[in-house]
Amino acid sequence: MMESLRVITETILQEAKKSAESIIQEAQESVEAMLEKQRQLGIQRANELIPSILKKAESEAGFNKLSIMANAKIKANWAVLSEKERWIAAVLNEAKNMLRIFTQSKEYLPILEKLIAEACIILGGEELEVLLNEHDSTLQLELDKLAKEIGEKNGSKTKLRLSEEKIEVIGGAVVATMNGKVVMDNTFDDIIRRREKDLRFKIAKILFE
Repeated sequence: MMESLRVITETILQEAKKSAESIIQEAQESVEAMLEKQRQLGIQRANELIPSILKKAESEAGFNKLSIMANAKIKANWAVLSEKERWIAAVLNEAKNMLRIFTQSKEYLPILEKLIAEACIILGGEELEVLLNEHDSTLQLELDKLAKEIGEKNGSKTKLRLSEEKIEVIGGAVVATMNGKVVMDNTFDDIIRRREKDLRFKIAKILFE
């Protein structure tokens, strides 16, 4: 009886062992098959993605090239504009220097009187104060005679007084009412400022066209 039980037990163990080994082998084969399948899928997926990746890379490369070219063009345009601006500024500065030289000539005095008269006429005459720079305040201006001429044009009595205040300008005059509430700037500096846009356009046309 005991012997029969032992034989049965050994038989069961052997069968179990064989079954386990078979299960393990099948599991290994299944795992290997699954891994191979995943590997093949991975290769297939990679092959499918390669054209897309290459296309994207080409697209990005093309975009980067266009971006670089656009930036280079912008920089080049800015460089040209900057150089043009430098030349325009240089011409304006030279014009100001020529005006400074002109204020030292004999021809300047009647021009200064005309600038004063224009400002006074705009203000309507009456009692006005004339502000000049240090140099112009030493010139032999006939303010009484000028006031009479302005009064005749305006139809009202005009009186001009030279201010003790000196202004920092190239030339020309600032005229103000005695209370200082109304001011007319007719200096070379302000004339250039008012006409700067037009002057810059004309300079650019002469230089670059």
